[in-house]
Amino acid sequence: MGSGSTVVSTDLAESIGIVAEENDMIYRNSGVGRSEIVYSKTVDYVKVGGMETKDFTLEIGAMNYGFAIDGIIGLDLLQQLKTIINIEELTLKSNS
Repeated sequence: MGSGSTVVSTDLAESIGIVAEENDMIYRNSGVGRSEIVYSKTVDYVKVGGMETKDFTLEIGAMNYGFAIDGIIGLDLLQQLKTIINIEELTLKSNS
């Protein structure tokens, strides 16, 4: 299973100046066997390798999964970037 939404850890978000504000939407994000409280934030851009999209909404949460992780690239971002995943080479590239 994967994630439908792109999620960034609160630690990473805070390190680049993204913090929760009163008007941010807060909700429960559910996945396989777990759920967590996250908030949404629209950022100016998200860049993955040489691919970039502007005005993208991220979910930001604690990401306490029992191992270190900064974020999850979700289907929303993969579709926005029109990404092709090469499983054999473990690479991402844009289809546009």
